[in-house]
Amino acid sequence: MVAQCTARLPKDKPRYLMGVGYPEDIVVCAMLGCDMFDCVFATRTARFGCALTRYGSLKLKKAENRVIFTPIEEGCGCRVCKKYSRSLIHELLKGNSLGVHLISYHNVYFLLNLMRDLRTSIIEDRSPKFVK
Repeated sequence: MVAQCTARLPKDKPRYLMGVGYPEDIVVCAMLGCDMFDCVFATRTARFGCALTRYGSLKLKKAENRVIFTPIEEGCGCRVCKKYSRSLIHELLKGNSLGVHLISYHNVYFLLNLMRDLRTSIIEDRSPKFVK
């Protein structure tokens, strides 16, 4: 459906797709011609204790995170990953909204970086490699 719609929309105008938030879906829909996305996925998934990473979703409520003292994702440049461990966020999720806020911040940062990297790969004509 996205491909059919983008094929009919003007190529010189921005194309907005509402409600798409899974990282894989964003990449696919961008490759099909969508330019902008709007979705609550980053914050909604954070409410369930899930953080987005390059390797998939990380469930920080799981007991094993109680003793993991590394960031949500090694190499992530967000303020959360620079300052907080999985262990601390795991504890903050127990009746404290700060844990949810920290994961939300990380998730939004993750998606913004995904879009920046995707945009760069398109400009540099290496998007097929990026998609893989």
